Amino acid sequence: MTNVQEIPRLADVDPFVSSERARAGTIAGAVALDVVMPVALLVAGIVAVATGLPVLGWPLIVIAVGLLAAAVWLLGRTGRTLGASTVDARIVHRESGVAAGGTALWALASGKLTACDLRRGRDPFAPAIAAFRFPDAAPTGGKPGRARRGMVPTLMLDSGERLALDSALILGRAPSAPADAPAEVYRWADMSRTLSKSHVRLEWDGRHVWVTDLGSTNGTFVRGDGSSTPLLPHQRTPVPTGVVLEIGDRTLTVRDAA
Repeated sequence: MTNVQEIPRLADVDPFVSSERARAGTIAGAVALDVVMPVALLVAGIVAVATGLPVLGWPLIVIAVGLLAAAVWLLGRTGRTLGASTVDARIVHRESGVAAGGTALWALASGKLTACDLRRGRDPFAPAIAAFRFPDAAPTGGKPGRARRGMVPTLMLDSGERLALDSALILGRAPSAPADAPAEVYRWADMSRTLSKSHVRLEWDGRHVWVTDLGSTNGTFVRGDGSSTPLLPHQRTPVPTGVVLEIGDRTLTVRDAA
């Protein structure tokens, strides 16, 4: 009999549970701020340059291009552009409820995106189920259940550090572990301050690596082909080894235990 190893996958949760699609007025408000205003500035800048006022025109052009570029980047990363944030909406994939990633413009043009009204319903990025409850604290006094180093997965940080996942680990800007969920902590230098103080918890149960976003401000994402999938905050989720996690503006790779 062939022994097929079970491959963990992201939790199968409907991303639009209790969410409400944005109405036409909300969408129009977001478009006005993200598209109409920058295009108007761009046109004004071009007209100013054409009429002999480059000192006025070029700054307007630069500002307009910057606003459009920022809108595309935010749309792909979080679905919360300036316009969407102003009208309290999030723009995500119509089927998966995740941000558009690097294909944001194509997804927008092909009608694959939808806007959710966060004032009337749940944010697709927010937990759709009850928060994970950590197990009771282990007895104090040594670490008898600690796996041998070299037989556990290794976390490869983009800053060059390698951390053996031989016990529960919390990563963040200034992390701390609660008394009822003991863990080692690793303070990850982050000048951009995109990491939360206690951002993410990682665990190894001997078969799978488990990742829990600890309600971070900028979220934890699993990098895929052309896009990144956000983890639901406080939901313990299994991920396969070899995966790349995006934690704020930092990344880490989970290497196999072998």
